[in-house]
Amino acid sequence: MTDFVREGACERCGREYMVAGASLNPGAETEAPATFRCACGGRITAFVPGSVNREKLVVRPKEDDEAALA
Repeated sequence: MTDFVREGACERCGREYMVAGASLNPGAETEAPATFRCACGGRITAFVPGSVNREKLVVRPKEDDEAALA
Protein backbone atom coordinates (compact mmCIF):
# COMPACT_ATOMS: atom_id res chain seq x y z
CA MET A 1 0.00 0.00 0.00
CA THR A 2 1.20 3.50 -0.83
CA ASP A 3 0.17 6.64 1.04
CA PHE A 4 -1.37 9.54 -0.85
CA VAL A 5 -2.74 13.01 -0.08
CA ARG A 6 -5.36 14.94 -2.04
CA GLU A 7 -6.83 18.40 -1.53
CA GLY A 8 -10.47 19.43 -1.52
CA ALA A 9 -12.46 22.53 -0.64
CA CYS A 10 -15.93 23.05 0.79
CA GLU A 11 -18.32 24.26 -1.87
CA ARG A 12 -20.21 26.41 0.67
CA CYS A 13 -17.56 28.14 2.83
CA GLY A 14 -14.40 27.53 0.76
CA ARG A 15 -12.43 26.00 3.65
CA GLU A 16 -9.64 23.78 2.32
CA TYR A 17 -9.06 20.19 3.47
CA MET A 18 -6.42 17.49 3.08
CA VAL A 19 -7.66 13.95 2.39
CA ALA A 20 -5.10 11.22 3.14
CA GLY A 21 -5.15 7.46 2.81
CA ALA A 22 -3.43 4.43 1.32
CA SER A 23 -3.91 2.80 -2.05
CA LEU A 24 -2.35 -0.03 -4.06
CA ASN A 25 -0.87 2.23 -6.76
CA PRO A 26 -2.20 5.81 -6.47
CA GLY A 27 -0.32 7.14 -9.51
CA ALA A 28 -1.67 4.57 -11.95
CA GLU A 29 -5.28 4.05 -10.88
CA THR A 30 -8.49 5.59 -12.07
CA GLU A 31 -9.65 8.19 -9.57
CA ALA A 32 -13.21 8.96 -8.59
CA PRO A 33 -14.74 11.73 -6.48
CA ALA A 34 -15.30 11.08 -2.78
CA THR A 35 -17.64 13.41 -0.90
CA PHE A 36 -17.37 14.41 2.76
CA ARG A 37 -19.17 16.90 5.03
CA CYS A 38 -17.63 20.19 6.15
CA ALA A 39 -18.25 21.61 9.64
CA CYS A 40 -20.49 24.27 8.03
CA GLY A 41 -22.71 21.56 6.49
CA GLY A 42 -21.34 21.97 2.95
CA ARG A 43 -19.74 19.28 0.82
CA ILE A 44 -16.04 18.59 0.28
CA THR A 45 -15.10 16.66 -2.84
CA ALA A 46 -11.68 15.12 -3.51
CA PHE A 47 -10.63 12.69 -6.22
CA VAL A 48 -9.19 9.51 -4.67
CA PRO A 49 -7.78 6.30 -6.22
CA GLY A 50 -10.29 3.55 -6.92
CA SER A 51 -8.70 0.90 -4.67
CA VAL A 52 -8.83 3.06 -1.53
CA ASN A 53 -10.93 2.01 1.46
CA ARG A 54 -13.02 5.18 1.82
CA GLU A 55 -13.92 4.36 5.42
CA LYS A 56 -10.25 4.70 6.38
CA LEU A 57 -9.63 8.08 4.72
CA VAL A 58 -8.48 10.88 7.02
CA VAL A 59 -9.93 14.35 6.34
CA ARG A 60 -8.26 17.33 8.08
CA PRO A 61 -8.51 21.08 7.60
CA LYS A 62 -5.54 22.26 5.54
CA GLU A 63 -4.62 25.02 8.01
CA ASP A 64 -4.00 22.35 10.67
CA ASP A 65 -1.24 20.87 8.46
CA GLU A 66 0.22 24.29 7.67
CA ALA A 67 0.30 25.28 11.36
CA ALA A 68 2.20 22.06 12.18
CA LEU A 69 4.92 23.03 9.68
CA ALA A 70 5.41 26.53 11.14
